Amino acid sequence: MRLPVQDRRKRQVVTPEGVPLPFTIGARGARALALLIDQVLIVATMAGISYLLFTLARAIDLKANAGGGAVGQTVVVLWIVAMFLFRHIWFLYFELGPRGATPGKRALGLRVAARDGGRLTTEAVVARNILRDIELTLPIIFVTSTLIQGEDATFVAWAGAAWFLIFAFFPCFNRDALRAGTW
Repeated sequence: MRLPVQDRRKRQVVTPEGVPLPFTIGARGARALALLIDQVLIVATMAGISYLLFTLARAIDLKANAGGGAVGQTVVVLWIVAMFLFRHIWFLYFELGPRGATPGKRALGLRVAARDGGRLTTEAVVARNILRDIELTLPIIFVTSTLIQGEDATFVAWAGAAWFLIFAFFPCFNRDALRAGTW
């Protein structure tokens, strides 16, 4: 007899103090929606910061009457570094915080936890973020950069889609519905 979905997601861990701690693994759809909410918030925040930064750089360039746009080039380099760091600091800040959840997870009543029921370590959160880049960001960048360059992107699009789908369906093929970054 197969258990109802809700019962199949129930787990219990024993803390180092010997206390049994029951919990329910978040549903796949809820976790995907939480990631989508976080990505929308990250992109919106990055867009706002980018607008302010480039508006400021343009104003400085116009005042300095710099023909070569040295300020603009410097701002672009700083912007690339800042946006990379911002994407990763978002998850570090929220998942290591007292609630153990990003705004997307909080909105859906989810939080991250270690296998023993405790908080994740900094190393675990960093590893999750690096793998998220491999699972999600790299195939998207791979496909979009090929499309922007105007090359024949049929093979690249299929390869990127396959890459993404392998990782997207990973939670469907293990008992705890974990993505590759959480094993």
